[in-house]
Amino acid sequence: MEAKQAPPAASATGTSFTLINDQGSEVECWPLNGKNTYRLGRARDNDIMLPFSWVSRKHAMVQVEENGVHNLIDLGSANGTTVNGRRIYAPTALRSGDLVGIGKTRLVFLGRVQAAASASEETDFTEGRTVAFVEKEVVTVLLCDIHGFTRLSEQLGDQNVSRLLRLWSDKVTTLVSRHGGMVDKFIGDAVMAMWPGGDDQRGSILSAMQAALAIAVATRTLGREWGGKELALEIGAALNTGEAVLGNMGGGGRRDYTVIGDMVNVTFRLEGMTSSRDGIDLILGAATAGWLEATDDFFTPKTFTLRGKDAPTGSFVCSFDRLREYLARYAPGGV
Repeated sequence: MEAKQAPPAASATGTSFTLINDQGSEVECWPLNGKNTYRLGRARDNDIMLPFSWVSRKHAMVQVEENGVHNLIDLGSANGTTVNGRRIYAPTALRSGDLVGIGKTRLVFLGRVQAAASASEETDFTEGRTVAFVEKEVVTVLLCDIHGFTRLSEQLGDQNVSRLLRLWSDKVTTLVSRHGGMVDKFIGDAVMAMWPGGDDQRGSILSAMQAALAIAVATRTLGREWGGKELALEIGAALNTGEAVLGNMGGGGRRDYTVIGDMVNVTFRLEGMTSSRDGIDLILGAATAGWLEATDDFFTPKTFTLRGKDAPTGSFVCSFDRLREYLARYAPGGV
C-alpha cells in the first residue's frame, strides 16, 4: 500500500485507527463510527483487516462504552497487542494519540474522548445492548492444536484441508459440549474451550481433561479415515486455571462471549511447548494441578521459559496414555 501524509488531527476526522509505516507516514485509515464493536485481524471478516503474517486471524478488538471510551482487548493472539510499547493482557482504555501494536503492525488511535476511564466490569444483561465486560471469574481453559499442520496442508491440498478442519471442528464442538464445556473459538487448526467453575474447579478440570483425551482420540481416528497410517493426526493440549475476564465480544445485539486475560495467554504459550516425541501431549498449569490429587504419580513437574514472562513458569506434563490412566482412577465415570 502506498504511503500518504502523516495522520490528520483527531478534530478533523473524529475517532479512527491509522496504519503507519516505519517512517511514521499514514498508510491507511479506518474511521470508528456507528458501531459498538470493531475487530482487528488477518481474516477478511474483520472490521480492520491487517494482511500480515504476524497478525492473528482474530487478533484484537475494540469495544466502545456509552461514554465514548474505546477499550482495546487482545483475543489471545500469538504475537500480542501493545499500547505505547506495553503488552496488554486485560481490557485497556485508549487515549487519543496512543500507539497500538498489533504484532509488528503499528496503528495510531485518534479520538475525541480524552478521558481513559478504567474498563467497566459491571454485569449488564440488558437485551439488545452490547456488554463490554461481563465479570471476572475463575475458569479452566483448554487449548488443543493439531500438530504438523503445514505438512498436512501440503499432503492434502487446501480444499481437502478445509473440509477436514470443518469435520474436526464439528466433532470437537460435540465433545466439548458432552463434557460440560463451551467452545470459545476456533483459530485455524486450534480450539480454545472453557469451563467456568467458580470456587471449586476440580470437577471442571477433570471434565476438561476428559474432553482433551476424547479430542486426541477423535483426531487420530479422523486422520486414519482420511489418509490411513500415513496421515497420523495428533494434537497437543494445555490446561490452565485462573481468574479471567468474561466479556461479550459481539456487536449489533449479537451475544458472543469469550474469555481473556493473562491466564489465557499463558495457556497458548504452554500449548506451544507440547511435543509428542518427548512424551509431552498435555501440559497442566501449576494452578490447575493444584486442584488435583496424586499429580506426582501421573504427571511430571516441568518448568518452561515462556515468551513475555520474566520468571520461569511451573507446570506438569504427561502423555495421553498416562492421562487415560489418571482419569480411569480419579475422574467420575472414568475415561
